[in-house]
Amino acid sequence: MIHPTAMENDLSLVYRILDQTPIGVVILTPLRAIRYVNFYGVRIFGTDRRALMGSSIDSALIDCPGERGWLELWSSVITGREGETMIAISRPAGDQVTCSLTAFFLPAHGEDEEAVVLIIKDQTSELRVADQLEKKNIEMAKMNTELIRSNVELKRLAEMKSNFLSIASHELKTPLTSIKGYSDIIIDAMRDRLDEGVYRMIESINRAADRLHKVIDNILDVTRIEQKKLRLKPEIFDLCEAARDCIEEVNQVAAKRQIAFTCLFADDVPEFCGDRQRMQQVFTNLFTNAIKFSPDGSTVDVSITREDGEQIHIEVVDRGIGIDRVEHKHIFDPFYEVGDIRRHSTDQIKFLGSGTGLGLSIAKGIVERHNGRIWVESEGMKPSEFPGSQFHIVLPMNPALGSDNFEREFNSGDAAGGEILHVKTEADSEEKLGILLIDSDRETVEVARMVLENAFEVIAAPTSEFGLSLAFQYSPSVILIDTLLPGLDAFRLCSLLRSQEETRETPIIFLSSVTDREEIEKCFAAGGSDFLIKPFSGRELIQKIWQTLMKKKTEAYT
Repeated sequence: MIHPTAMENDLSLVYRILDQTPIGVVILTPLRAIRYVNFYGVRIFGTDRRALMGSSIDSALIDCPGERGWLELWSSVITGREGETMIAISRPAGDQVTCSLTAFFLPAHGEDEEAVVLIIKDQTSELRVADQLEKKNIEMAKMNTELIRSNVELKRLAEMKSNFLSIASHELKTPLTSIKGYSDIIIDAMRDRLDEGVYRMIESINRAADRLHKVIDNILDVTRIEQKKLRLKPEIFDLCEAARDCIEEVNQVAAKRQIAFTCLFADDVPEFCGDRQRMQQVFTNLFTNAIKFSPDGSTVDVSITREDGEQIHIEVVDRGIGIDRVEHKHIFDPFYEVGDIRRHSTDQIKFLGSGTGLGLSIAKGIVERHNGRIWVESEGMKPSEFPGSQFHIVLPMNPALGSDNFEREFNSGDAAGGEILHVKTEADSEEKLGILLIDSDRETVEVARMVLENAFEVIAAPTSEFGLSLAFQYSPSVILIDTLLPGLDAFRLCSLLRSQEETRETPIIFLSSVTDREEIEKCFAAGGSDFLIKPFSGRELIQKIWQTLMKKKTEAYT
């Protein structure tokens, strides 16, 4: 038999344990009056134990929406079943806490009457954290959705930009073809008929057309670099010799301002495998930049040395106004011009004007395409002083260019601009060969007609459909097709001409404003014999036609 004192001690120990239990424990009478509540239960209800003892729990409990109600749960538990729910507890201070509640029935035992035990756990903090997490998740989901939408929009804008540049290059290069063509004709054939002042104006127009053509090509180069579509034509060449050629090209501008170039080219610099034309573009951009921001009578140092046995180090140092450190990371961005151009002048020295802000961006793209790197060092921009700038390029001696870097050689024969090739064909007879020109631009057609009419009979068509009928009607010796034609696609037109017996062997030359490899490959895939990039000179057009005729004649004999 257990001694009453021992039982009392055990019961006291149980109460102490319950008080230290980190969850609320409440014992209710069958009338839902509070018979016992432990320490954590008191904290949950937000009052003292004396106020709770004997009071009804109903007034403190508030049903939570979507959860099992307290009275419904009580009805279930009082019949001997266990139940649980989420419940809100209203506290005297006016606030509420949300708790999980588990209830089970204790039948009567000996002198003890039946009771219901509630296990209550404050979930307010957890629910608050969960609610915050849910809100964060919703925000993240919204941000992800916005990012996806932004990415889609950026891709759309990138496609729009590419399409715009393609159209803009065509719309700019097409009139440039007329400007360049007419001015070439006047310069080559009409000088004796013009006043000297008018002739100089025509020469200025011709040079302006060349400059605009260069700007358009620079914009297209930047686009190719951004889209990682800049292709190279690798060859073995001497970097030092390429740099000398570029210095010679810019010397005329430098000499006007008494700016001299000094060269330090090491004897042990090996030949380089890369794109000579593109590397010369890098040199020219750096040299013209150095001239632009240098004072009259200064020098520009150019050095090319071998570094660490496996690299080539190129350095271009000027004595100009310098570049602020904060701008070092931006100067290679497209369309970025260093500082305020008005700061490029002093009372004694006048600097050349600004440019398009594309030169350094293009240089960076070309250098990185050769697996090299380019950077600048400068003390900072000081209009009254000349701290100068040092541009550095480090190139691997073996760039290990992947095959995707290579630009296929599509041009047939010698480069345009050299000696015009003449092939003895039917054109040497009294009857002229026929040239069909399919182009919607009337000025381009007129220029071509003026250039070609002495040797060829020019037939023109403004649309693909009309050109197709003229091709069958007149059987021209050569067909010229502009790549951007209204109506029937130019490449589809070429495929149709290739599918017919009458025009299957007729040379077809595409006239394109776009120089992307994909565009050129489309020309050949459609069956084109060759292509010519706008704007072109009359000399280039005639040479391209003779080259194509020569190729056809050579193939006929083999």
